[in-house]
Amino acid sequence: MLALTVVGCERNVDIFEPDNNEGNIVTISATISPETRVSYDGDTGGLAWEEGDQLLLVGFDNSDAYIGNSTFNYQSGNTFSGTPVLGADKYAAYYKVEGINLNETTGEVTTADTFYDVQTQSGSGSTAHLKSKLFLGDDTAKPLTQSFTLSAKNSIIKLALSGIPQEVGNLQQLIYTVETAAGVFKSVELDVTNVTFSPTTTDLTAYIAFNPTVMTGIVAGGTANISLLGNKSYKWGTQVSTAKNYSAGNRYTGTVTTGWNEIINPLSYFAEHNMADLSGTFEAYHDTFGHFLFYWNNAMTYNTTHATLGGKSYYLPTIEEWGAIIPEEHIYVQFVGTDTRTLSDAAVTVGGESYTMSGAFDNVGSVVYATLTYTHQYYPTLYAIARYRGENMRHNQPNARMVVDMQSTATPYTMDQAKNANWGAVGVVSRVFPAAGYRFYDQLFNQGTHGYYWSSTEYDSAHARLMYFSKGGAYSGSYSAKALRFSVRLVSRE
Repeated sequence: MLALTVVGCERNVDIFEPDNNEGNIVTISATISPETRVSYDGDTGGLAWEEGDQLLLVGFDNSDAYIGNSTFNYQSGNTFSGTPVLGADKYAAYYKVEGINLNETTGEVTTADTFYDVQTQSGSGSTAHLKSKLFLGDDTAKPLTQSFTLSAKNSIIKLALSGIPQEVGNLQQLIYTVETAAGVFKSVELDVTNVTFSPTTTDLTAYIAFNPTVMTGIVAGGTANISLLGNKSYKWGTQVSTAKNYSAGNRYTGTVTTGWNEIINPLSYFAEHNMADLSGTFEAYHDTFGHFLFYWNNAMTYNTTHATLGGKSYYLPTIEEWGAIIPEEHIYVQFVGTDTRTLSDAAVTVGGESYTMSGAFDNVGSVVYATLTYTHQYYPTLYAIARYRGENMRHNQPNARMVVDMQSTATPYTMDQAKNANWGAVGVVSRVFPAAGYRFYDQLFNQGTHGYYWSSTEYDSAHARLMYFSKGGAYSGSYSAKALRFSVRLVSRE
């Protein structure tokens, strides 16, 4: 006879009670209580087994040697049935979900490192996604004649959020980040579908399962942040004075009513395409054909008559605006570099506001990665990671270009995190800069091998500052004669 119970969690309290219902040797009884698995109700905590649920029984002999395993299938009520492992004297029991790993040598059951990485909630208040993200088990091997008590090895956080700006629009992802030790941040991500904020929809209830041995809590004096990524991205943050510790088997609730601030991505202010003419038309493609190159004096027209694209007002960027994505000195974005370069206290402009930019730059082959911090006198500090790469950089190659990717982050990232980031994720902004060369009178030069982009900042009466790149690297500290014709990429404050 085998009785099996599930022990789970509510906020700081285990609320699953043992059940001693018995079945025969191949039919086991299992009860579910709030915060554990299956049809989880976030308000009442009620749960029920569902069709298709399975339990994994791991068999050992009396010397604790692993013998084998067997899957028991849900029948009805609280019963599961299956075949005992031949030769096994005792068992450990686990709720069987995709992402748990069984060591066939030791019989140890663990979760994959990516177990909590992909969670998708459909709609506000939905809990169906928790069904496959709760790790339950009884590690103490015992005979089938004894009761099994499955306890939750994960935790759940319920986030009750309100006052969310309508500008977030179609929500795609929520990121919950805590500072587990001074300067050490751990995050868990929740993809979200079927939630669109508007003047009448400003609330969200989200549920996230997480591993409390990784996200151990919030250090005293540390921060907790919630980022919402949608049509626009916003962040809420707080600092705690007393340490908060997360324990397995508990549910935690966080409530936010105000304090949302837009997450600014400096690269997003740059237009997606170069200018095609002086009447406010943007290129349709990223090419190097060289037909769209302009004298500096003509390009400056956009500082008095702004171009309109997608409802935004665009103008020729200053060299400080270029500096927010491409540092002024050539040593930082080097496509042939191998050492780490550190940037300190560069004066840049983001969205028309003055910031001080610092960071680090490093390479993986010819790709440059960066961790960036933007500090403002009054506004919240901005954090971002960036990636720079040259593509198809050959003479007369129409697809020669420099590509810059940037992702705003709620907290500072390490260089390893930047290098291993998902650069195709929601919130990554990418801009392509064609290597169109330059034009002197009617002759083209360096087409496919170099890019020259005007700024509105003069060097002297005959020269102006520019952003420049080649297959060796990029920087925005150069200047050139106004009599040459370069590419024009506009920027907006919106």
